Amino acid sequence: MTYTPYASDGSCKSADAISSDIASIAAKGFTTVRLYATDCNGPVNIGSACADNGLKMILGIYIDDTGIGSNTDEQVTELIDWGTGQWDLVEMVVFGNEAIFNGYASASDLATGISDVKTRFQAAGYSGPVTTTETLNTIQENANTICAVVDVIAANIHPFFNTAITASKAGDFVTSQLDDLAACCDNEKEAYNLETGWPSSGLANGLAIPGLSNQKTAIDSIMQSAGGGKSVMFSFENDEWKSPGSLDVEQFWGCADLFSG
Repeated sequence: MTYTPYASDGSCKSADAISSDIASIAAKGFTTVRLYATDCNGPVNIGSACADNGLKMILGIYIDDTGIGSNTDEQVTELIDWGTGQWDLVEMVVFGNEAIFNGYASASDLATGISDVKTRFQAAGYSGPVTTTETLNTIQENANTICAVVDVIAANIHPFFNTAITASKAGDFVTSQLDDLAACCDNEKEAYNLETGWPSSGLANGLAIPGLSNQKTAIDSIMQSAGGGKSVMFSFENDEWKSPGSLDVEQFWGCADLFSG
C-alpha cells in the first residue's frame, strides 16, 4: 500500500496519526508500505509504526523539478542515517518516481543516480534491491539504460489511464503489462508494479469510468490477477491536498476502506 504522511490540507500528520494509519494497513492484511520521499520525518515515524506492526517498507527518494542533486542527496543521507542497523525493515529502495516521464531527469542521469545510490546504501549495510519506477512506455523507450543499473524492474501500472480498459479488465491489463515490463530486461529481472488502483470520483477516460463501485471492481480484479506481492495499491486514503488534474481524479485514489480489517 502506498502511504504519504500528509493531512488533507497538506500539513504533516502527527506521529500518533501515522501510527494509527499504519496499524490500520497492517490490520487489513498488507505486508509492505511504500513511501515516496522523506517528508514529515516519514522514515522515523512510519518506520517505527511499521516495526511495531510487522510491516516491511519500500523507501523512496523523490526527484522533483530541481532534478538530481542536493535535494536527492539529502534524502539519501536521511534514509541511510535512519536505516543503518535496521535494514531488515526495508524491502526495496526506489530512486525516483516517474522522473523521466515528468522531464525531471534524463535516462542517463537517472541511471548514474541509481548507481550512486546503490553504492551508498550498500556501504551502509543495505543488501536489498535498488530500482526506479516509471510508466511502462518510458521503461520500454529506455530499457537498455535502466536495465543495466537496476536490481529489479518496476513501473507504475494504472489501468484507468488506458481509455480502452473497463474496471472489470483492470487485472488482466496489469498482468499483461507486468509481462511486458519483465520483457524489457529480457526476463532477467523480477518485475514489480509499484503503483496501481482506480479512482472513486472524477471524469471518465474513455471506457475507464471512475466511481466507488468501479473502484472496487477494478481493485478486486487487480488483486485476483496481479496481486501476490507484485503490486502496490494506490493509495491508503484520498489525497485532498493534490491538484485535481485534467480528469479530476488525482485526489480520489484512496482505497483502504475496500479492504477488511
